[in-house]
Amino acid sequence: MKSRRFSFVAALAALVLLAGTANAAVVVGGSDGWSFSTDGMVNLFAVYQTSDNIPDGVNSAYAIDQEGFRIKNGFLPNILAFNIKAPTMKGLDMGARIGFYPSSAHENRKNARFDSQIDLREVFFTVDGCFGQFMIGKGLSLFLGDNLLTEQTLMGAGRLAGALNAGLGVTLGRIGYGYLYPNFNSQIRYTTPEFMNGTKIQFGIYDPSVIDGDTTADVTNMPRLEGQISNAGKIGDNPYKVYFNALWQDAKGGTAGDVTAWGTAGGFVLGMGAFELSGSGFYGKALGTNTMLDADSLDANGKERKSFGYIGQITYTMPNEGKTKLGLSYGENRFGETDADEAARAGGNAFIKKQGMVTGMITHDITPNLKLVGEVSYINHEWHNGANWEVEMFSVGTFFLW
Repeated sequence: MKSRRFSFVAALAALVLLAGTANAAVVVGGSDGWSFSTDGMVNLFAVYQTSDNIPDGVNSAYAIDQEGFRIKNGFLPNILAFNIKAPTMKGLDMGARIGFYPSSAHENRKNARFDSQIDLREVFFTVDGCFGQFMIGKGLSLFLGDNLLTEQTLMGAGRLAGALNAGLGVTLGRIGYGYLYPNFNSQIRYTTPEFMNGTKIQFGIYDPSVIDGDTTADVTNMPRLEGQISNAGKIGDNPYKVYFNALWQDAKGGTAGDVTAWGTAGGFVLGMGAFELSGSGFYGKALGTNTMLDADSLDANGKERKSFGYIGQITYTMPNEGKTKLGLSYGENRFGETDADEAARAGGNAFIKKQGMVTGMITHDITPNLKLVGEVSYINHEWHNGANWEVEMFSVGTFFLW
């Protein structure tokens, strides 16, 4: 290997580290065209929750009758990512990314040290050319991916899970309250070059998932298919992005028989001076209530449950060099009731009908690398028997980004 002359260039880390190869904070380059870079962040939040008692006659898996305080990572764990870029050869640009996502928090027991695991969410390489781009490896899924990335609690805390997140290092953001978690999956993805003034089409085949719920379909003979079409540009001086994505997967097995999961979704982001408006929504079958496909998707008879959700959000950037931002958002998921769910409701075990959450948020950048976040959320659940349950969440946190 040739000897190399190295240089170091500082740049601000991208806030959407989940969306692919991020802008790196430190780049090490060689004279033969190879480069190595790193980016990442560390964050921690103090979170307090207070809640109603769980109502009678409902499936209690969708309520947490617990009040308390935790110190956790926010919705994002910590990140340390490494990027490799090869020199251009035969018209091809190749690069790879490996992202480590460790947690600062663990189970709420004094000597519990072993659940702060390193999560390898991103392990992929890309090949770019005049044909577009191929991405091969593990990364954020297309279906509902942009719905997640354009939502403000991405850089906040959002909500806790059961037992005050006893077994999780992170909070759960807005998962289940306007979208379903798309997760990071093994995939082969193709992206077209831009055409028609900023339009791109993406299509991927994915490692299929078990479709689960009260019954399970775990035989997967075909890959899961996901796709997206998006357009980004400006209306006058106002930047915008619109996108539409979709998912399809088949599975069979057990008492569920043959089942099909499908979903459609879309959204937009529109800047208007100091304000930014965004919204997104989805509709589908056998998608689940929070985490996609592998929980709550099927009823006791193997019937696919239908669901839809949406988010509306507005943010305002204050005229102090953009250091302070205020945001307000509301999102909810709604779930249909199958014949088996109706029978369970008659037996005193009603299925969830709606999960809604409104969140107010303020962020302030002390420096380009140090961010403070404050957040207040109100959560409401409603079951198909009319029962309601409410939660209030309060959190403050900080990020160091590079």
